[in-house]
Formats: sequence, structure tokens, C-alpha cells
Amino acid sequence: MTQQLSHSAEDTMRIAADLARTLKGGELIALRGELGAGKTCFVRGLARGMGIDPAVVSSPTFVIMHEYESTQDLRPRVLVHIDAYRLRGGDELESIGWDELIEKRDAVIALEWPERVAGVLPFDHLDVTLEHRGQDERLVRIQPRGDAASGGTRTRPCPICQMQVAPDVETFPFCSKRCRLADLSRWMGGAYRVSRPAADPRDLEENTD
Repeated sequence: MTQQLSHSAEDTMRIAADLARTLKGGELIALRGELGAGKTCFVRGLARGMGIDPAVVSSPTFVIMHEYESTQDLRPRVLVHIDAYRLRGGDELESIGWDELIEKRDAVIALEWPERVAGVLPFDHLDVTLEHRGQDERLVRIQPRGDAASGGTRTRPCPICQMQVAPDVETFPFCSKRCRLADLSRWMGGAYRVSRPAADPRDLEENTD
């Protein structure tokens, strides 16, 4: 995982543009952060790094998806910007041809609010998290997910949000402290129940004799 401190919107765009120049096509970038964290600003930076005018990038909240194509002879050429904020699950992405999109090798997909559609995220993707650190400052964390990130060890989905988590993550099997606390809250609130009585310790001793 890498992380950088952004001091302005221009800084955030620079970080994104630097990332875009390392991409080869076929990548999914899952953008995480609260409202106003700078996710769309980050997408504008991706556009800049791909030779696309960042001024044309706007949030696709109501239309779900915008697609931009570079006028330069660069690869990848296409930037797909998806906002899943209004979606209720991954099946709603079918209306925009999700399965075909994630197979496009000349495109990069930037997906805002990936937790809304966690069940359909590909195994290999990039998590980009933007955290408020002040009025203008943001902490930008970039974390690869999948086989490449875990040294060939398969990840598993977080029990709360279903995001893939590598075994070396501190909060494993949860993706974050927030999800770990959410799980604890469910236990304390009675949302989870043991489906059968616990075994008597004496029975366990007898079975191991």
C-alpha cells in the first residue's frame, strides 16, 4: 500500500495522474471516501494522466456512468466513470453492460461508492481511499487487491462489505476497523445467533480419547 498527503484539489489530481500513467488497461479503481472527499476530483486527475481533458469530467450520480476517450495515441484510451451511490446492488450494473466493461482491455474503470456493489467487484482491483485530514488536506491511500497484492495467496471477502481482503491486512478477515466494529455491533445487538447448542466440553474430551 502507498499513501500520500494531498494539500489541495490540484494535488489530488496530480496523484491520480501519476497513477494513471502506470496503468496498462483493464484496471478497476474502487474509489472510497465520504461525500466531499474528492473522488470525482481524483477521476479528473486520472483523465489528465490518460490524455483526456479533466474539465469534461463530471459526477455521473444520476446517469450512473460517463465514458471518456483520449484524443491522444495512448493506452489505455478509455476512462469509464461510474457512480454507484444510488444503486442497491451489483445486479443493477447489468443495465450498463458491466460484464463487458470489466473485460475491456483498453479501458480503465473508476468506480465511486464500490461498497454498494461489492459483490460484483473483480478479484483483482485497486482500492483508492480518500480521507479528510483538514479543510483542504486529504490522505490518499492506494492499495492493490487480489493475487498480486497478497503474494499469490488468495484473499477473502470481508464479512460486512464483501470487499476482498488479503490475509496480511491488520483487521483480517475484515477490510477495516469500521467493518470489524460493525460486526461486533451486530453480535451485541442480537443480529447473530448460534444455530445449535454449544458442545459440552466433556463430550469433546471423550471424542479425543
